[in-house]
Amino acid sequence: MTTTRKPPTMPTPAHRRALLAALADPKGRIPTGTNGRVLDAIHAARWANEVTNCGRAAWGARLVGYDGPSFLAINSRGRKALLTEAGRTALRAAGPDRRLPVGTPWPTTKVLHRDGLAEFRDDHGTVHPTDGDDGVRGPLYAPYATDLGHRVVTGFPQAHRSL
Repeated sequence: MTTTRKPPTMPTPAHRRALLAALADPKGRIPTGTNGRVLDAIHAARWANEVTNCGRAAWGARLVGYDGPSFLAINSRGRKALLTEAGRTALRAAGPDRRLPVGTPWPTTKVLHRDGLAEFRDDHGTVHPTDGDDGVRGPLYAPYATDLGHRVVTGFPQAHRSL
């Protein structure tokens, strides 16, 4: 008797690491050294698609005779799985300079910062490791979306090219 595992609905820390690493890759590739069980779960949850080196769907390429390499690449569903609703709202509402909206809840900012999707900057644009809050004065630095934070809500540039 075989048992089929249900696909995960929320990414585990291992899934998150793989998806965040894919987000940082120019082609959105899940790292090659990723554990097989993690890869299977990500694929089963449909957080990534199997694609060729050219970015085309591997299944379609195989139908016309392609037998080259393929890899899993994060898709919009995988990018969405990385964010809470509050995180998605904050990143989508970032200004043209990528500053997160004033009033973004601290827990949201903290999670975005932990995942590398936000950073803290001063008025001169210098990046700081924390918001500078010492418990007395309040935050000294504002949260801004990083390139990854921008990419998680907008997607990859190649996804926007015309056919």
